[in-house]
Amino acid sequence: MSRGFGPGAKPVGAGAGEPASSRGAVVGTTVGLIPLFGLVPSLSASDSPFLTVLAAACALGLFAASQVILAWSYHSARLDQRFRFALLVPLTALSVALPLWLGKDWTILLPYLSATGAVAVPARLTLPALAASAALAVFVAGRTGADTTALVVMTTAVGLAMTTYRRILDLNAELRRTRRALARAAVTEERLRFSRDMHDTLGHSLLQLTLRAEVTRRLYQVGETDVEAELQKIEDMGRQCLEQVREAVTGYRQLSLSAVIEEARTTLADAGVSVTVDAAAGRLPEVVETALSWVAREALTNVARHSRAANCRVVVRSEDGRALLQVLDDGIGPARPARHPRPGPDGNGLAGLTERVTALDGRLRTGSAPGGGFRLQATIPLAAGDRARETT
Repeated sequence: MSRGFGPGAKPVGAGAGEPASSRGAVVGTTVGLIPLFGLVPSLSASDSPFLTVLAAACALGLFAASQVILAWSYHSARLDQRFRFALLVPLTALSVALPLWLGKDWTILLPYLSATGAVAVPARLTLPALAASAALAVFVAGRTGADTTALVVMTTAVGLAMTTYRRILDLNAELRRTRRALARAAVTEERLRFSRDMHDTLGHSLLQLTLRAEVTRRLYQVGETDVEAELQKIEDMGRQCLEQVREAVTGYRQLSLSAVIEEARTTLADAGVSVTVDAAAGRLPEVVETALSWVAREALTNVARHSRAANCRVVVRSEDGRALLQVLDDGIGPARPARHPRPGPDGNGLAGLTERVTALDGRLRTGSAPGGGFRLQATIPLAAGDRARETT
């Protein structure tokens, strides 16, 4: 909330800050002031002194200019709430003084004052301002001989209409701010998704390429004649990597847990790791299977890269309304206490996996495996798939 006063200060009203409608507000207010311009000619026709007519015209011009400035400042966000509130003081003085001085014809200023008060005061004070305008209408009508009921009804009706109009503007402004906030959140979420997919996809695929290139180099060193077949496999892996990147960019990548495990089995075999799979989960909801597939891919990639293991075991279960995935190896184990990721290049990957799993109300744990080695365990409620379908 700004504490500035005058041009350039930020507004504090909820409806301010939307400058696109300021020109229309000025035009509409000017058109609405047209009935006031008939007051001076009627005063001149009543043989009033010239100085009285001139003073009345100047006061009326000041009143009209103040109305236009208030409307412009409210819609353009150029002047803050306190400036509008301060400008309401001379408007109130003119709305009361001119009818008392020049007669009941000038009581028409009071409905204009009521409309102005609806946008000049803070939103929480609109109803008290309306009540004050109605009280001034009763006072002025009693002193000028005007119809009290008609004046109070008109003043109240105009004030209520303007209060409703302000409320609509405030709600529209809040809706626009909410839409902008949601758009920014969507962009941020998409960036996070893209960065996770790039890490998980490229990390695994590049590891496959690296291991296959090492195998090819060894074959070449020992004089193996079937190097061309290995080069063809490297080329195929490169094409597959490009396709995975395209799928990650478009956001349509859905993984199969069994396919990920079988793909990793080949990669781990190249790294000298034997894989045992114990899968008895049945059919999993698509969103749950995709999340567990990313977990399995990252975990098995880390086994190949960092574990120095000879054996790896993958367990997939579905029990008590939750899907469970465990990846255990007999390698060097975690370098940190349980529940913390290993240091090294895979840390960012585990952080991304934690975000994927917790987004589905699941849990990711890492630590020492029984008998030594490293264990990664992910559990996700099967109901997360139903919630995901309900939100799409």
